[in-house]
Amino acid sequence: MKVAVPVSGENLEIFTRTGRAPFFAIFECDENECRFLELRENPHAKEHEHDHGHHHEAHSEEEINHHHSHVKAAGLGECKYIVCRALGPNMKDAVLREGIIPVMIKKSDGENALEVLEKIKDKLK
Repeated sequence: MKVAVPVSGENLEIFTRTGRAPFFAIFECDENECRFLELRENPHAKEHEHDHGHHHEAHSEEEINHHHSHVKAAGLGECKYIVCRALGPNMKDAVLREGIIPVMIKKSDGENALEVLEKIKDKLK
C-alpha cells in the first residue's frame, strides 16, 4: 500500500504542518518494510510560500474544496494513509474526502519519515 508523509525535502525530514509541507514523500509499505518511491510537490504550500503568517483559513466547504483540489493535484488519492503530526480541519476533511486515512504521530516518534514509518508500520494495515 502507498503512504504519504509531509516532508521538507529530499532529507525526508517530517514537516509538522501538513498543508504547508513543501513535499509529500510517497512510500510503498508492506508487512516487511517501507520503501521510498518519490517526492511530490505540495501545490498548496507553493501557493502560500510567501504567506509567513500563522493564520488558519476558516473551516468552510469552500476551503475544504480548495485543499481537496491540492490533495488531488499532488496525486495523493492513490495513498491509503497520510502519516502526519498536525492536520488542520480543512486538510483533514480534504484527505478524508479523497479516501485517505490520517495516522497521527508525535515528534517523539522521530524526525525522518522512513524511520518513523518503520517504527509505526504495525499501525498501517
